[in-house]
Amino acid sequence: MRKSKINLAVSREDYQKYELYFFWLKISVLALGAIFFTTFMTIFIVLRGKEAQNSNLNGQKQDLLVALSDKKGDEAKIFYMQKKYSDLRDFMKDDASSLPYYSLLTSTLSESTQASEIKSFGIDKSRAVSFTIAFNSFPDLLNFFKFIESESFLNNFEQISLKSFSVIGSEDNKENYEISFAGKFIKL
Repeated sequence: MRKSKINLAVSREDYQKYELYFFWLKISVLALGAIFFTTFMTIFIVLRGKEAQNSNLNGQKQDLLVALSDKKGDEAKIFYMQKKYSDLRDFMKDDASSLPYYSLLTSTLSESTQASEIKSFGIDKSRAVSFTIAFNSFPDLLNFFKFIESESFLNNFEQISLKSFSVIGSEDNKENYEISFAGKFIKL
């Protein structure tokens, strides 16, 4: 189409001046778009790496939680063992080491008679002892009374005294006798 009219209100110079502004505006928009796109891609790549790291850590957390739930029984066993160890340590502090003293008493009694029997035996940490000896016959009892006055018996004790003497019921027309002693062993 042909132009039949000329617009004298608009000059060509003004249009070229605006065209330069639009050119710079177009360059600025493209530069800002490129900056935003680069920034977005950088953030996207960083977040994707963090998500992979977070996913890996969550997997490790789940594995550790499963392992921890499997180890709860072991933890209870360890706690039980620690408790038993502390009980044993406390017992060892207060233990009187009764076996050597019991062995000493049995070996001493075996020298006197074979018919005697230790009915009870108690010893504490300070070596204070109480024991009861039973006899089946009166002659064995008399032999033992002679033996307890001997040096081989008395040398085992710092002090010893007769606590009680009793006649226990009869079996088959035989009387049984018990003698209880209290004293303190010598230090071994």
